[in-house]
Amino acid sequence: MDMSPIIAIHLSAALGAVAAGPVALWARGSGAQRPKLHRAFGYAWVTLMLVAATSAIFIRDFRLPNINGFTPIHLLIPVVYGMLLLAFWFLARGNSNGHRKTMLGLYTGACGVAGAFTLLPGRYLGNLVFGQWLGLISPNYQPPQGTPMIAQILINTPLWVWGLLAALLALGFSQTRSRTAGLARVALLPLGLGAFSLYGTISAFGTSPTVLGSWLATAVLLVLVVNQLALPAGARYDSATRQFQLPGSWVPMALIMGIFLTKYAVGVSLVMHPELKVHANFSLAIGTLYGVFSGIFAGRSVRLIRLVLRPAADPIQPAFNT
Repeated sequence: MDMSPIIAIHLSAALGAVAAGPVALWARGSGAQRPKLHRAFGYAWVTLMLVAATSAIFIRDFRLPNINGFTPIHLLIPVVYGMLLLAFWFLARGNSNGHRKTMLGLYTGACGVAGAFTLLPGRYLGNLVFGQWLGLISPNYQPPQGTPMIAQILINTPLWVWGLLAALLALGFSQTRSRTAGLARVALLPLGLGAFSLYGTISAFGTSPTVLGSWLATAVLLVLVVNQLALPAGARYDSATRQFQLPGSWVPMALIMGIFLTKYAVGVSLVMHPELKVHANFSLAIGTLYGVFSGIFAGRSVRLIRLVLRPAADPIQPAFNT
């Protein structure tokens, strides 16, 4: 697919939305609210999402399974419109929590999950990043003739992977609701996901000290950084019942899906291009990315575990979720 004007508009808007979204979310969710910054980047993000969704209507792809050039990824167009309407409906009714969760869910799904699939080799953006920019594949790489590349990937994905995805989605959704949890659960969740990301690193690149060092160093750095942030609003520890009271958040879902999609994308890339296994830049980048996800998750749990060590009379200052 060549870089036509409509694709250039779509790509520019999508990349702009990926960059603007975190700023809007941070400005609203940080300890000190910045409403002007939130509104500015929020409206910019909504505008970019509308431009990306609308321009996608005019982009057809006849190489993938399609109906008159409309592929399954085009289903995101009505999803974007619908969730934006829902988000502003929540806002009009004064439901800021529903507005925030809807926007965060849309960013995670449309910019995160869908964006990851556009980076697959054979897609325009995937060829641009891995080909022209990083030089890891041929800039003009095309999947084998016959069955479309994405269909080949999905068909050859083992069934247990889909089962794992379903379990991780269920786990992520469980974190979006207010809940109580014991110390063991708070501690075991980041340990389990950290082990999963470490397994993804070792299974892909072996026990290279450099790659494992990048994973560990990044994870430790993120633990230290996140540990300095304010606690989520409403987070409490009841010493009598030894239970944490935790507010719902979409951040764990984003981190869980980040680890899963990274492992999935790396697995697909290594099957298609085994030489990436010994490519230093690729392995270090993936090890660092795994470390980011693991460190943020672990840091969030360390903040909670510190509540156990606080004196009972020490009040917990409310703060916004991170």
